[in-house]
Formats: sequence, C-alpha cells, structure tokens
Amino acid sequence: MTVTRAQAPFARGWEYRVALVGLSCATAVWGWSYIAVAWLLPEMDAASMVVIRFLAAGAVLVLLRPRAVISVGRRTAVAGAAPGVFLGLATLLQTEGQHYLSASRSGFLASLFVVLTPLVAWVAFRVRVTPAVWAAVVVATAGLAVISYNGVSVGIGSWLTLAGALGYAVQVVLLSQFGDRRTVYGMTTVQLLAAGLVASVGMLRSGPDLPDTGPGWAWLGYLTVMATLFMYGVQTWAQARVPAATGAVVMACEPMFVSLLSFLAGSPPGARTLVGGACIVVAMYLVLARPSKAPAPVAA
Repeated sequence: MTVTRAQAPFARGWEYRVALVGLSCATAVWGWSYIAVAWLLPEMDAASMVVIRFLAAGAVLVLLRPRAVISVGRRTAVAGAAPGVFLGLATLLQTEGQHYLSASRSGFLASLFVVLTPLVAWVAFRVRVTPAVWAAVVVATAGLAVISYNGVSVGIGSWLTLAGALGYAVQVVLLSQFGDRRTVYGMTTVQLLAAGLVASVGMLRSGPDLPDTGPGWAWLGYLTVMATLFMYGVQTWAQARVPAATGAVVMACEPMFVSLLSFLAGSPPGARTLVGGACIVVAMYLVLARPSKAPAPVAA
C-alpha cells in the first residue's frame, strides 16, 4: 500500500521562507523560556508545570473557537494527538532532566534533536534528505557543540534529556508528515490537550503543584500563553510547509537566542558563542538557499 503525506507538497518561495521565519520566532520564545523554567522549578514540580501550561493553552483554544475543535475529523484528531503525545513526553523528560543538569548542558543535549530528526524521518517514513540539508544538520550540530558543550557526564539527567530530544524529533517528523494546512487550529488544539494529558501521568501521586509567588505565576503565564498557545500554533502551521529536517535546523538557533537575551541583559557573548552562532547561520543559509524537495510517496 502506498501512503502519501496528508497534505499538498511542501511550500515554495515566499511561503516557505515565511514558515522558516515563523519557526525562528517560535525558537526564540522557547529559548527564552529556559529562564521561566529555571525560575519555576523551585516553586512547582516539573509534571505540574508541563500539564498546566499545555492543558490551559488547549482549553483557551477550545473556548475561542469551539466549533473549529468540535468539527475536527478523526484523521485530524489522530494527526494532532500523535505528535502531542511525544511533545508531552519530551517536555516532561527535558524539564525533569533540568533538575540534574546545568542550563548549557541541558540545552545542548535537547538540541541534539537536530541530528535525530532526519534519522527518525528516514527510519519511520523513508523520507530522503538532500545533501545540503545533511550538511546543514552537521554544521548546526557543530555550532551547538561550540556554544553549549562543556562536557556531559552520563547520568540520569543526561538520559532523561536525550530521551526528550528523541521525543521532540518524533514530534517534528509527525507534524511535517501528517500536518494539514487546512486544519491547523484543530490540530494545534488536539496536540496541546494530548500533551497535557500524557504529562499528567507524572503528577498522579502528588497532585497538582502551583507557584507560590506572583512572579512564579507570571512566568507560568508566559510559558502557557507565549511559549505554548501561540508558538506551538506557529510550529504546527510552519511544519506543514517545510520538511522535518529543515525545520529542525532552523530550531537549532535556540542557544543563539538564549545568548542574545544574555547580551541584552548586559552579558556580552564570548568567542565560543560567536563561532557557534556563525556555524548555525551558515546552516540556515544552506536550507534557505537549497529548499528540500517534497518527500516521495512512502511504501507501507
């Protein structure tokens, strides 16, 4: 049996580039959310943080456009729930891993989804990746290592974060493979609710844990509204227009945005940040200059 993508071929021209810009914006917000997570972890457990941000964001989308959600068909529901399951698991694993790792080590290990994404796409769907995109993956990974790598001890935090990186890779691949441009709103809503429900398993024993301070609630609001409701909607829209490996390369810019925020806060970037950032810019140029071809039909 031959299975094709659930949508038209990937975008070209201006739409392709708008999708990459959208992914870049989402990556910036997710990079800056490391600060929110670091602030919140002393006030609430990781499972509660993940569950609240995803379920609350999904509930808001339902309230804003209930008909768009009610009318979601079975195909769209499955296409949204599948990446949502892996998104919830990945976010929970990465957040738990931050208990044991520094921000730089956590960021580097989580960013290895850039390497894992084309591998998952090839293993699961036999998606061919162009040499230019493979080169971009290698260059982006080198840039991430230069910026973030300070030696990683192989402990529970490392394994949790690596498992989270694999979950993110699967989520990106599923969005690109089954994303439908016509049902972005419904898919986003289902994805967020599924992520929250999966992560809720982690708080069955202790129950919900809420922030203790006003700033804690403000950071949780940022995670819920900006980093979840808006940015996962942007990602769902964009991934339906660009191949998974290309999107992963763009999202490798996350450490660059963390460094930019540090610079704005008065901490100038060091030589490693500048060299690593230059590598990631080169990687982005490779995917911008040579857009990937749409994958051929997949034999199941």
